[in-house]
Amino acid sequence: MLEGFRRRCNPMELLTPEEVEAVHRGALYVLAKTGMRIEHERALRLCADHGCQVDFDERRVRMPAGLIEECIRQCPSSFVLKARDRDLDLMVGGDTVYFMQGMGMRYLDLDTWETRPGTVSEHREAMIVADALENIHLADGVFFYMEREGIPPIMVMLENLASGLRHSSKAEQFGYQKDCSIFAIQMAEALGINLDAELDTVSPLTIFGDTLDAAFRYIEAGIPIQPTVSITMGSEGPATKAGSLVLAVAMVMGWAVIAQLARPGAPMSVQHGNGPMDMRSGGVVFGMPDGALSSAMMNQVLRRYRIPSCSSAGFSSNSKTLDYQVAYEKALGALIDALSGGHLQIFQGGSCGELLYHPVLSILDDDVAGWIGRFLEGVNVTDDTLAINLINQVGPIPGHYLSTAHTREWWREEQWLPKSADLEAYPVWVRSGKKDALALAKERMDRILSTHEPNPLTPEQNHAIEAILSEARGYYRSKGLISDAEWADYMRGLG
Repeated sequence: MLEGFRRRCNPMELLTPEEVEAVHRGALYVLAKTGMRIEHERALRLCADHGCQVDFDERRVRMPAGLIEECIRQCPSSFVLKARDRDLDLMVGGDTVYFMQGMGMRYLDLDTWETRPGTVSEHREAMIVADALENIHLADGVFFYMEREGIPPIMVMLENLASGLRHSSKAEQFGYQKDCSIFAIQMAEALGINLDAELDTVSPLTIFGDTLDAAFRYIEAGIPIQPTVSITMGSEGPATKAGSLVLAVAMVMGWAVIAQLARPGAPMSVQHGNGPMDMRSGGVVFGMPDGALSSAMMNQVLRRYRIPSCSSAGFSSNSKTLDYQVAYEKALGALIDALSGGHLQIFQGGSCGELLYHPVLSILDDDVAGWIGRFLEGVNVTDDTLAINLINQVGPIPGHYLSTAHTREWWREEQWLPKSADLEAYPVWVRSGKKDALALAKERMDRILSTHEPNPLTPEQNHAIEAILSEARGYYRSKGLISDAEWADYMRGLG
């Protein structure tokens, strides 16, 4: 099992216990009075059979407080995400913090700063880098390069998952789209793994039918689900952070009810990321204090419920390049989330509001993740580390610590060093070509791609994955979701 980072300090709390209770009671009242729109017949009947007030014509479900609180109690406080290499399993929950690959629709050209669809080889290279980076714990192959050259849109998620499984042994994220969960579950079963299954909630207070189709499939297969409750404050939710928190918590409660009625004890985490709308432009802004504050508050509520948390506070930036802005907007959000009790951090590699992705940014972000992790792990205070006898022995100047056995024993354990940052003295930096962190990260990517070899699938596993992909291709072709032109291009690419 991957250890991740252990948060040794008490989680940061922004809300008083009375304020947390006010949010909780407010969300209960919203679901009792207004309810949720649930566009799924099975889910509606399940709720009706357990005491909810259900309007089948409006597809509106009003949920009693007692049922909600009982279902929250049934949610496991931790669960295992199974990786292809079982030594890389994740135990999600408790005081452990894991980092996962970021998101980004398109490949970022580092020379022009323009984006384009990614290629098969670029997705493979990004997964090899993710497999090599020590602070990527969940190698999400699905949600980057979702525009793929030569692959019909309907097949991109499954092809991305297959690429992720082939080129990394780490645990994987997945989602849903027009029945692709059917084939993703088959892949998971063929490899003896599970998935972290992301499922959308639409604000305000709505879950669509295709989402619930996938949710029931995942729950029945024993795969942990991860509902998302990300709200744009001022449009999809109230402009106030407290009001949008109430709305988001109400949607968490709705998911807890559906999951636990479907299968008591079904594992679930919650992905969240409330952030403000820029009222000047109508766009969504990322990496602002508003998002970090909202993330910290949601983490505090989820700790009360003992439901694992996945935050997107640090997953993206507004920046279109790999610059100072992308660094501080991503790093500060991830730091606040980790300090406030988050378990999974969507982080390495993605930016510009999920538009762009590049493995060089993953490499730079990985240093940030390591920095945050080292801070979370705190300081070890023992007789040996206090070094009182050593201090007395060395005494004042001309005494020094450089040649002591204590320094030789402890410096590597005490000191954290980044892998891609420039740490040279200025004269050395000038003589070595004035390389900045971006140049050093590019060099590290080249080294990884030339030396790192992920643990491959067995021939039998690879055959099973390809057979499932072939079945999916035929399924979507028969439904008319792959055009003749797309199919011809697709088949040429498969060779």
